[in-house]
Amino acid sequence: MRKTMHKRYSLSVLALSLGFAPVMARADTNAQILKELKALQAQVRQLEAKVQAQDAQIHAQGAAVQAQDTAIKAQQGQIADAAANANDASTQADHNAVQIIGLKGAAKRTGMDGMTVTGSIAPAYVYNQDLQSSSFVFLNRSNGSPGGSTIYNYDNSSFGQANIQFQKVMSDGTKWTLNLVPDRGAGAITNGSSIINEASVSMPINGDQSTRLIAGQIPDWEGYEYVFDNQTYAVTHNLLFDFTELSAYTGAGVDITRGSWEWKALLGNMNSPRYYYTMNANTVPSGGRAPGAVFRVDYSPSSYDNADIGAWAMIGKLPNATTVANASGVSGGTSSVQMFELDAYMTHAAWGYYGQVGFGKQAGAAYNGGDAKWWGLSGTLTYNFTPRLLGFARADYLNDSANGGGLVGGVNGSDLANGTDNGFGPSLATCDATGANCSGNGANRYALSFGTDYQISKSTKLKLEYRHDGSNLPTFINVSNGSYKKSNNLLAAGLAVSF
Repeated sequence: MRKTMHKRYSLSVLALSLGFAPVMARADTNAQILKELKALQAQVRQLEAKVQAQDAQIHAQGAAVQAQDTAIKAQQGQIADAAANANDASTQADHNAVQIIGLKGAAKRTGMDGMTVTGSIAPAYVYNQDLQSSSFVFLNRSNGSPGGSTIYNYDNSSFGQANIQFQKVMSDGTKWTLNLVPDRGAGAITNGSSIINEASVSMPINGDQSTRLIAGQIPDWEGYEYVFDNQTYAVTHNLLFDFTELSAYTGAGVDITRGSWEWKALLGNMNSPRYYYTMNANTVPSGGRAPGAVFRVDYSPSSYDNADIGAWAMIGKLPNATTVANASGVSGGTSSVQMFELDAYMTHAAWGYYGQVGFGKQAGAAYNGGDAKWWGLSGTLTYNFTPRLLGFARADYLNDSANGGGLVGGVNGSDLANGTDNGFGPSLATCDATGANCSGNGANRYALSFGTDYQISKSTKLKLEYRHDGSNLPTFINVSNGSYKKSNNLLAAGLAVSF
């Protein structure tokens, strides 16, 4: 019986296995399908990602194209605007060109092309202790006579002036200069009340701009100090400038420049536009010949930015104002002169160095009728405390002891009576008004100046100066009691405005 039950059980298991077979087969098929569906879904997602990426790329390309179109349109607009502006600029340029051509044409027709105009005005104030004067100094004649000539004093020299200069450079390189200086220029000293300081031409020879013919009235070439107030440091000038240098030459010469060298030579009248003689026995005016030759050479060292070494010489005749006849019978008119001078300057960093030495002799020009002989030194030291503020110190010495004293141009006897001796000559207390009884040695003079320059603007500067003058003899008149002293003090201020 147990065997029968076992058989039945075995059959049941077999039958059950046969019944689940189809089901198991279907389960395997579904798993496969599910796997394939998942694979398909993955592919679909990949395709969607690719499509989205392609869409993003297409949108980006579209935006780039749109931006490019916008940029192209902007550039086209800018090009159009630029073309319009260029057209306007071209029209304006054409208009300006027409105006410039018109101005150039007008300048040529009126002679103004190549013309420059410069000038300055420089009023000053001076206090002179011995002369008891305290006054503005500007375009005055010290003798107060409208018709008289200027009396030249160390406290009334070429400062306190106004000048205007016209200069024209022609197409061939010729330079034409006219400089007008009322009462303070060379003309006021050498030609009565003439306002002409310079009237000259400089012409290239055979087209060579460095070899020139010069002619006319030409200011003196001596020394390291300039004439005009806007070019000087102190208000007053040094002793050599005031009393041993000439004023101007009237004649013709040459000016040659080669590299660092410049040579100048001129033949003409010294300190006079024309010489006249009125010294014959019948006081009948007569003509005269008084030529003079002047030379100068300058060397500018290439190793320095601003430096020069110069030498100057003059031989010939000069006017002689001495009223006492000398041993040769010279009385007024002109007399022979020999003069020589060296000068130099250099600026380095904040420092400036300037120096000069001079020698001279003029026949019959001394106080006692003998030959005037002199020699002197002058030096100036400057220092720029700031770009605008400069300080200076100047020292001068002038030896004038020979024959009672006397300098270039002779001695005007009326100066003795008027107290305008400038500290030279013998001791004036022992002379009469004409100087006929003067004897002994002349005075040796020195001067010390200290001061500042302040550059208010490019065209304006203020100058302040203290000056002490001395002599080895009592030659300075003290107007308070009529006595003579060996020294004097001076305070000065000046304002120089130029353009």
